[in-house]
Amino acid sequence: MCGIIGIASNKPVSSNIIQSLKRLEYRGYDSAGIATIGNGEIYEKKCIGRVDNLEKVLFKNPSKGILGIGHVRWATHGVPSQVNAHPHSSEQVSVVHNGIIENSNDLKKDLENKGYKFKSQTDTEVITFLLTDLLKDFDILNAIHKTLEKLHGSFALGIIFKKFNNIVVGARRGSPLAVGYGHEENYLGSDSYALKSMTNKITYLDDGDICVLSNNKVEFYNSKNIKINKEVLTLSDDKHITDKGDHKDFMSKEINEQHVTAQTCIKEYVDQLRQDINLYHFPIEPKDITKIILIGCGTAYHSCVTAKYWFEELTNIPVEIDIASEFRYRKLKFDNKNLYVFVSQSGETADTYAALELCKKNNVKTCAIVNVVESSIARTSDFVLPIHAGPEIGVASTKAFIGQMLVLYLLVLKMSEVRKEISKTDYVNKISELKKLPSLIKDVLKCQDQVQVIAKDFLQAKGAMFLGRGLS
Repeated sequence: MCGIIGIASNKPVSSNIIQSLKRLEYRGYDSAGIATIGNGEIYEKKCIGRVDNLEKVLFKNPSKGILGIGHVRWATHGVPSQVNAHPHSSEQVSVVHNGIIENSNDLKKDLENKGYKFKSQTDTEVITFLLTDLLKDFDILNAIHKTLEKLHGSFALGIIFKKFNNIVVGARRGSPLAVGYGHEENYLGSDSYALKSMTNKITYLDDGDICVLSNNKVEFYNSKNIKINKEVLTLSDDKHITDKGDHKDFMSKEINEQHVTAQTCIKEYVDQLRQDINLYHFPIEPKDITKIILIGCGTAYHSCVTAKYWFEELTNIPVEIDIASEFRYRKLKFDNKNLYVFVSQSGETADTYAALELCKKNNVKTCAIVNVVESSIARTSDFVLPIHAGPEIGVASTKAFIGQMLVLYLLVLKMSEVRKEISKTDYVNKISELKKLPSLIKDVLKCQDQVQVIAKDFLQAKGAMFLGRGLS
């Protein structure tokens, strides 16, 4: 996972790019870089380590230009190093990339045969030279379109050009990308959080979309290179949820917000007067569901593992769990009486989204459990259950994991009640017990000083083994 930013403006952009990259550091922090256009040239600066290091480089040697792109990297192809850091530039083009190009080795051989010399170990440099080569024979839009046709895998791209020094181009397949709108400047970024300090007007690109940004307009093209219009969304102005407040880091803040997430979820989904769970309009009548398939990656996968126990305990519905990255590589037997549930904090997890797309192609019913309701997974699914956790910036999931498990538990309870597989008394009792959860979490959080004392015993340990059975 990496983070990208692009800005087309009428004033210098390097400062805003740096501030946006700091907000994207949760997506990668082994290297950082920036490229701007100034005096008709591409100026590229990059370094190993965090954005603070890049900021020091720019302080000594400022990067001028009213148009630019930036990147924070979590290394996949090639070790963390300055040469492997993004952007990757030729004489004509500079590219930042989030994703994986699966056929990069084949493309690299073809380009080497044409005389291109590669400096890095990355798959991104392949995109740079491929686009550079195609620009010899095609106009900018057709060159980009033909470049994307040759790429296999997932990507979100930010691109600037020496010859076209008033535009930033973005493209998306599989990896998230958003466009933001400002006064005499426009932006693209890996997520709305990176853009929110500059604008609350956002558009999300769909797979295959290309965007062309100048300082005064944004144009969109679909995978067939046809110009299209996109919906502009207005984000919440609640700024306190996207800063650390009095906490030393975002993870500490989010750990201490877990009881708030639980409280918000319960408030949103539980009818306090009727002692009922407000889940309606299922994509399949719960009584007709023959199997539930839970799909996620990483933390979301673990919430699915937990939910499997609840489904088996409280319903008679058979349940399967799939790691999203493996789901589409198996010989699957789709059934329109199955419900496929996709769990993702961001709603943009590439493998989870690819699994969802496969389900949609096979006309089966889908449900999304996400934190970002404007996300690709949410917009593609038949039924959406938000976890109401607010932005989660820390790399380790805390409050989002609580939200995922809570919404899955509410889904289990409601299905069990609709299918009459739980008594009314047990149903109401479990809802009453659930209301105690926020205060119980708050009580646990009061024990942090004790936890820090215990943690000292583990500080120098070479490893840890955790043993358990069932939900433990």
